[in-house]
Order: sequence, then C-alpha cells, then structure tokens
Amino acid sequence: MKNLTAFTVHGTAIGSNKNIQLDEISIIADSETMRALGNFLINAADEMAQFGLEHLHLQDLVENFSHETHVDFIALNREIVEPTKG
Repeated sequence: MKNLTAFTVHGTAIGSNKNIQLDEISIIADSETMRALGNFLINAADEMAQFGLEHLHLQDLVENFSHETHVDFIALNREIVEPTKG
C-alpha cells in the first residue's frame, strides 16, 4: 500500500448527534458489502475531485438504505471541510 496523507475518522454513537474523532473503525460485513463500500469511496473521491463536491452520502446512493440495518458513510472533501478536533 502506498503512503497515505493525513486523514481523520469521525463518527457518532447510536442515538447521538455528537461528532467524535475515532482512533480506529471496524466494519463487520460480508465481502460483497465491503467491495460496495470500497467502490463508494473510490467513486466519491473521483466525483469530489472532478466536480469540487464538499461531501457525498452512501445513503443517497443505496436504494434499500435503512438506518435500522445500515450505517451511513459520509465522504468529506478535506480541501473544503476542515475536520473538527476531539
């Protein structure tokens, strides 16, 4: 794997709106879902670079998205969005 530039990961706990910075994330999913999430991130990066988008939501692209069974991924463009601290 190539070296990565600095990035941060943020999230919210179930039932909370408070944004917290995370040290790590774990994704529990089957291989098909892992590939779909990877494709979402690749496509989001391409669209942000091409169109200067601030962010994209996974929930906007998945036909059967449900907050009961899915977690929204939000890809934020670091060139536009400054990460929060803490």
